Amino acid sequence: METSYKSVNGNWNNKNYSPVSRQLAVCFTTWLSFFMFGMSIGTPTVTVPQLRREANSTSAVTSEMASWLTSICFSSASVWIIITTAIAHYFGRKKSVLLLSLSTFVASMILYFASKAVHVLISQFLHGITTASQLTILMMVITEYSSAKYRGIFLTLKSATFFWGIWTANAIGIFTHFKYIGLLGMTCSSYNFITSFFIPESPYWLAFKGRYDDCAKAHRWLKGVSASTEKELEDLINSQQERHKSTKQKKSLQVILRNYVSLLRQPELYKPISISLLVFLAYHMSGKLVCAVYAIEILNKITNDESTAHIGVLVLDGFSVLGMYVGAYLSKIIKRRTLFLWSLTIGTLFLFSVSLYLYLVKISVVSDNPYITILLLVGFSLAICCGPMILSTTISSELMPMKSRSFSICVFGTLCKIVTGIILKTSPYIFKACGVHGTFLVFGIGSAVTSFLIYRFVPETKDKTLHEIATLFDSRRPIDSTEISPINKDLK
Repeated sequence: METSYKSVNGNWNNKNYSPVSRQLAVCFTTWLSFFMFGMSIGTPTVTVPQLRREANSTSAVTSEMASWLTSICFSSASVWIIITTAIAHYFGRKKSVLLLSLSTFVASMILYFASKAVHVLISQFLHGITTASQLTILMMVITEYSSAKYRGIFLTLKSATFFWGIWTANAIGIFTHFKYIGLLGMTCSSYNFITSFFIPESPYWLAFKGRYDDCAKAHRWLKGVSASTEKELEDLINSQQERHKSTKQKKSLQVILRNYVSLLRQPELYKPISISLLVFLAYHMSGKLVCAVYAIEILNKITNDESTAHIGVLVLDGFSVLGMYVGAYLSKIIKRRTLFLWSLTIGTLFLFSVSLYLYLVKISVVSDNPYITILLLVGFSLAICCGPMILSTTISSELMPMKSRSFSICVFGTLCKIVTGIILKTSPYIFKACGVHGTFLVFGIGSAVTSFLIYRFVPETKDKTLHEIATLFDSRRPIDSTEISPINKDLK
């Protein structure tokens, strides 16, 4: 059906607010959500020792409860992902952000009044919505609201705000009471709730719903009017018009489920989802998130001094943030795949170095110097944060297919959170069974394997529109001989 979107008028040419400033305003809301996500991840690191100290007993927080505090937000996220994806699919991205703001406010309020481990556990369970939104609502907003030119830097900066959240939670918990983490979370979520009323709905969701005129208004308000943006708008609307033509008739639940199963068999869906999972797994197999969550416990075992461990945690978190800003700059001048591979390889070498040094200390070949360990961990943090940390979500979100986008994100996000929850829940047992040096060796081997797989199968996405990226996996697309490379051959 023909639409009048080409003749839609609006105030997108207002010189007082450039398209990039509008995209920044929207993305700041998502960055703040990532900041709160980081605080929720950093909370157990400081609440466990504080609760034990206040009760003057380690039984106040058992090892089992401590492992649940660190992993429950990821375990519950596997359920929340389905719910948040459904809300974003049927009610839009804007209302989803409003719901996210309300949930983080409630979770932060519970943490503010918490006095027992079970209270923190409830707060962390509710933060499962925040965790789930990382790969659903927030990923949709950043990729759909930003231009291809700025999307990469916006996606990389959100990772930096995530680690700022971890650093802030650790700093608050080390120098004051952990309840102030909840107070800061309540403040941030209140800001997000208010500003969410003023952001537009996603142009992609409006086009999906057949509201092409509203789509054009939102798209031009966010990205302005130019030859490239109008081409992107036209591609978006044309693709959705074709989809609407092929899905006019009503279908039974059985037919719908059968269609989803058949969708997963199509190369344009299962290939990008599989590659996205590989990219996401590469970051987690590096052990960076595990090191961030169990930082105080790890450094306590290495240094045998609590004050040194606290200083080491803040130093590592500070260098992690620095590494992400360096990576954000490098991502503007280096291809994503190249940066990811090189930084992951360097991080893997540091993992093997830490493992070897700690093993030599254990067998008394070299003397124990905690500052050498911290220095090696700083190098590891800088390398991983320059690439896998900031680029895993970036590449994954860009690879998510335009066809059945909500369904693809739901499948991808659910699998990711299940894997993350398992890794965080089992990490204390790996530390116990293998020791600290053995754990770093396990992560080093896993990281080396995923590095090879990344080299083999991950394509380049830098400066491509979402529509252009989706065509890489379209089996009906004619193959251009100039595009053939070892990577593209695997994709074909």
